[in-house]
Amino acid sequence: MKVNDGTWDVRCPEKLGKLFPKRTGYYFRVDHSTAKKILHILSIAYEIPAPRLGKIPKGSREHALYEYDTETVLLQSCNHLKTVFHEFYHHLDNMTDGMYDSDDHEGGSASFAWMFADKLWEKFTERTTDA
Repeated sequence: MKVNDGTWDVRCPEKLGKLFPKRTGYYFRVDHSTAKKILHILSIAYEIPAPRLGKIPKGSREHALYEYDTETVLLQSCNHLKTVFHEFYHHLDNMTDGMYDSDDHEGGSASFAWMFADKLWEKFTERTTDA
């Protein structure tokens, strides 16, 4: 959510839909290579540098994480598409000096990063189902 006016800036580039011409199921998973493409496409759409992409260390209790100091999205080998969207939102907030509030508010549905992921998911599924 944009800090200055409380609005959502949700961009779903056409290239994102082209990565997934056929999509089924809410829990659509992507591998690391595809996650990197998604992060690149979204970064272009928001006119920011793409984040680095790394893997969650083995044994970690986290499923995904954004490291603000290294500008790195850490993901498992296979991730839900919404998780990639969520972590990208933290990167977007970081790259815009807090212009987007990506506070997770202790997680759950109150998390702005998850709300963004939900909103982008809605736009993404509209694009792919209209084709």
